[in-house]
Amino acid sequence: MATAILNDLEDDQQKALEDYGEGVEREEQVGDDRITNPFDPKLIRVQSLLMTLDLVVSRIREGAIDLTPDFQRKGGIWKDGAKSRLIESLLIRIPLPAFYMDASDEDKWLVVDGLQRLTTLHEFILEKNPKKQLKLTELEFLSQELEGKTWDLLSPLYKRRILETQVTVYKIEPGTPDQVKFNIFKRINTGGLPLSAQEIRHALNQGPATRFLQNLADSRTFRGAIDDGVSDDRMARRELVLRFLAFYLTPYTDYGKKDLDSFLNETMSALNKAQPIERSASETVFLQAMERAQAIFGKLAFRKIYRRNARKTPINKALFETWSVSLAKLTASEAQSLITHKEQLISGFIQLMNDPAFEKSVTQGTGDRKQVEKRFSEVEALIRRTLND
Repeated sequence: MATAILNDLEDDQQKALEDYGEGVEREEQVGDDRITNPFDPKLIRVQSLLMTLDLVVSRIREGAIDLTPDFQRKGGIWKDGAKSRLIESLLIRIPLPAFYMDASDEDKWLVVDGLQRLTTLHEFILEKNPKKQLKLTELEFLSQELEGKTWDLLSPLYKRRILETQVTVYKIEPGTPDQVKFNIFKRINTGGLPLSAQEIRHALNQGPATRFLQNLADSRTFRGAIDDGVSDDRMARRELVLRFLAFYLTPYTDYGKKDLDSFLNETMSALNKAQPIERSASETVFLQAMERAQAIFGKLAFRKIYRRNARKTPINKALFETWSVSLAKLTASEAQSLITHKEQLISGFIQLMNDPAFEKSVTQGTGDRKQVEKRFSEVEALIRRTLND
């Protein structure tokens, strides 16, 4: 008996891909990750500037470089030793990598790549709070001379050496289309913890849409439906909400040949332009869908289920968008009937998950048009069979 249980667990673990520590299942990509709607390369508008750090620090001091972009993940991830060695690199004249800025607003540049380096400069040169000010530590070449020193204790020579250092800054210029900027973000954000696609979408679509997604992602009803099993540190919950809205507002039959990133980007843009009453209506149906999912599946909502009493797997994004949208489009009486016959529905879903073609549609190449149509049509058919029996 114990051996059989262990075999079942191992089989489930093999079928369920590991998540990223966020509580959502990793999506397998088929082939490469190229966009299917290429943009005109002439629309790429990036200007290269050679600036002294004195000028960069002045922009930080004046608030003309945003060091607190609303990415959820903030600056200041580096430990003091790593920050100190960055300052040491400047003092021994080791060049810094280039910085990338979104200069759509000339008065407030948004940092695309280089946030940790700029945050370090702020903490060392501009920070006035003694508790937050960077004190040099764990240096490799200048420890005897500079260990424990702050900016104010540096010699004029060392201060000039830092401020006169020249760095390359690449500006993504105003007028660059959002989809072009999204692709630039994806290509050049290559730091120790690159931004997720949703973090990039969030950065490029500041306004009502970002606040709307956050409110829904933080709602008790949504978190209850996913058994509070998804972290939003990398905006994973917000991406789930956006996926629901994208396929609810645009039926899967109209998904067409767009790549999923473009589809989600366009939904963010549309949400920013929508009237408050439209967003309110979307909120109502979303929360209603979450209540229905929880009533039917309990703690297994939006997860792969291969057998009764199986282990709980991570949330699956493709299943989330499919089930949530399908449930949202039911009438109140249909939803109640489905809840009444939930055991029959779950049995049918288990059969679907053991169908290799359906499983592939929620595991591999989930943004492909055929995979989208496969999973939505199969779940809709299962719901109809359950309601008609």
